[in-house]
Parts: sequence; C-alpha cells; structure tokens
Amino acid sequence: MNLEVRKKEIAERLMEIRGLAEKEEDLVELEKLEKETDALNEERDLIDKKLVMKRKFETAPLVQTRDDVQVNKEFEQRGMDLKEGRTVTVTSSNVLLPQHINPEIGGYPFREVSTLVDKVRVVNLEGGETYKKSFIKSHGTGGLTAEADPYTTAEPTFGYATITKVKVTAYAEITEELEKLPALQYSREVLHGINIALRKKISQQILRGAGTTNTFKGIFANDVEALADNRDVEISKIDDTTLDEIIYAYGGDEEVEGGAALILNKNDLRAFANLRTSEGRKVHIVDYSASTIDGIPYVINSNCGSIADPNTTEGTYCIAYGALTNYEVPVFSPVEIAKSTDYKFKDGIISYKASVFTGGNVVGYKGFLRIKKKAAEDDTETETEPEE
Repeated sequence: MNLEVRKKEIAERLMEIRGLAEKEEDLVELEKLEKETDALNEERDLIDKKLVMKRKFETAPLVQTRDDVQVNKEFEQRGMDLKEGRTVTVTSSNVLLPQHINPEIGGYPFREVSTLVDKVRVVNLEGGETYKKSFIKSHGTGGLTAEADPYTTAEPTFGYATITKVKVTAYAEITEELEKLPALQYSREVLHGINIALRKKISQQILRGAGTTNTFKGIFANDVEALADNRDVEISKIDDTTLDEIIYAYGGDEEVEGGAALILNKNDLRAFANLRTSEGRKVHIVDYSASTIDGIPYVINSNCGSIADPNTTEGTYCIAYGALTNYEVPVFSPVEIAKSTDYKFKDGIISYKASVFTGGNVVGYKGFLRIKKKAAEDDTETETEPEE
C-alpha cells in the first residue's frame, strides 16, 4: 500500500465527513461519522509514524528523480515569469508547509517563524467562502425509566465557530542583482521571502487574531466560541507546580487528557528549565531536540506573553495548552504574486506583493486552556502601630 496515497485518501474522506456532519441531524448517523473519523485519525497517525521511520533509512539520491526535475521546471518557469513581470500563483501548500531554502544565497541563520503554523489543522478550501464549523459540547446522559414512562432525553449539545475569510498580504523588495541569478534560484529566493512573511503573520494571528473584520479569531481572543465555557488559569510565576496545574486543569472530569501541547514564550521555557529542587536537581527534563518538557510537546511562539518577564502586565495571555489540531486554518485561495519595477526605480529595487485568502478559529470545544499573568503576590508584612 502506498502510504502517501492512503494518507491523501484519508484527508479527502475526512473533508467529506465534515460536510456530512454539518448537514446531518440524526444522532445515530452522527455517531457513525464520529467513529469513522476517530478510526481515520488513528490510521493517519499510524501512517505518519511509519513515514517518519521510513525516512530515517532514506539516503539522498545521487541523481534527480523525475519528480525533482518537474518541480525544478516549475520553479524555473515561475522565475522567468517573475523576471518578465507576469503575475504568478502558488498553491497554498507552498506557503503553509516548510519551504526549500536556496543554499547558494546566505540566509538568516535562525528560525523566523514559529512551528505552530505547521502543527495546526490546515484545510485546503480553494474557492470557498466564510463558513460555520460545528462542534459537540456534550453528550446527553441516560436515565432510569419506570415502565410506561417516557424515555430520558439524551441529545448532544452543539456549538458553532465561524471562520471568516481573511486577506493576508506581504510586500517585499529585492535588489536588481538578484535578477542575474538563474531563473530557478531567483524563483526560490522570491518565494522563500514571501513564504516567511505570510507565515509570520498567520502565526501571529493564530494566537493574537482579535476576531474582528479581516482578522483570524486567535486562541487568545476575547470571545472564542469554543472556549466560552473555559475558565482561564492565572499564575504569577512559574514554579515546580505550574506544569501539573496546567495539565490537570485541561479537559474533562473523566480523564487526564493526552495529545496536548504547550504554546509558550522562549523566556517561559527557560523558566521551566531553570527550576531546581532543594537538592539542586532539575525539576523538569527539557528535551530540546524533541521539543518536550517531561515528554509533553511544546511550541515556542514569540506572540505569547511571558509570565517570567517582570514587565509583562497583569491579565496578559502567556501560555496555551491543548491539542493543536483544535485550531483550524482553511486556505481559500492560492498565493498570488505580482512584480513592479516602478517604485524605487532609480535605486535599482524591485518590489513584489503577494496575497492569500485564509482564516482561522478554534474548532474543538474547550480545545485550549489559556494561562494569564497574575499580579505578583505581595510577601511583605504590614507593620502594625503599637498600642498606647
């Protein structure tokens, strides 16, 4: 079985199920769709694990495969089109998935975009419009019914999250010397710059989008429908109880939920790493290569506030904890890129603008626990006036 083909089939079926679930009213049919979705998600996770293991045994090809040649031809054609000033379109996967970097051009040496963009649920809906996503808030509870009495009502409760169409844009300037590069390298350099710019904004919106006109509804927004029944956690400092408090506060009352990840600022990750016991041992094992704290995945994002930073104001959202697939990012259009040589012509600068229609919202009920900065507790004791 071709794992990549099967993974694509699963993605297509999940999309189909989502459409059916939004229209279906019958509880029995909804439960069937839910079971099928769970089974498909489990199969997809297993395929991902197999693919990761298979890649460990792969070696770099000595010659280009036909697929590589075809991809390079596409890049080269885009490069020629861009040089000649024609507008080009790029599929959404080239923006929302990791990009190739041209090794012949010295790039910025550090990561510029949080990996959060790659870990949320990205849905290809090219040609689509703003839509509502339904989610289950609770299932009913059965009852004990006497003979001839009516059956206990046990209908599930639904909620709805609206995902609006948002235009994300980027503008970039490059020197005319870059046009002297071969078309293949030129195309990759331009697309790489556009990719970074768009992904930076999308990463910021996933957390901080206000949910107003032409914005995502970010995890830290004020009125996220799926998080309306959640109680935010407030902490003044990171100590040896913080991680446990977060884990136990997340999810329902019947289980300590797995499959969740921390989204936090790099300063707060350092605060977890610096915690020590009274004997001087580290409280937590932070695995930087696996990006885990005591086995719990984490994602660094600079758009989070920092609890450890004394300058962070009270009430600022700093950490989120939840299954990252509870946030959905539909992509409604390919990326359109246009070139202009008119602006800053005398400076030898070529400008590019790019746009893509996308959006985002939390689509899992209580899908994230949000942690705020709490005012530091005053440990000083007030002096009492001596009695006369």
